[in-house]
Amino acid sequence: MKIGKGAGFLISFLIIAVSGFILLLTGIWYAVIVAGLIGALLVRKGYAVSVLSSFVGGLVSVGILLLTLPTTYLMPTMDEVASISGIGATLLLALMFIITGLLALSGSLIGTFIVYAITGGHASLP
Repeated sequence: MKIGKGAGFLISFLIIAVSGFILLLTGIWYAVIVAGLIGALLVRKGYAVSVLSSFVGGLVSVGILLLTLPTTYLMPTMDEVASISGIGATLLLALMFIITGLLALSGSLIGTFIVYAITGGHASLP
């Protein structure tokens, strides 16, 4: 299927953000790798689109997750976890965003590598 030049990024971004949010609701953080893998396998536009859309999609998925959590319990919990680990709550929140983005990115790179290995170096199937 032929899609427009910028549409591949948008579709991949939406797939990764929504599937990442759903997988984050399970409570298993490293399941976000599967979201990046799904996005890369469904939208085969190459490494550049895959890398950008997966990292941004991972950041948005954890942002949506934080919006759905009750905010009255979020910061006290973050403060307690931060005090146990010895870092600030703000740094812990930033690490949560970065790690989720990197997990989605790694899944996307694996998916793009699989597509390139199967198709012989082409981003889309013949």
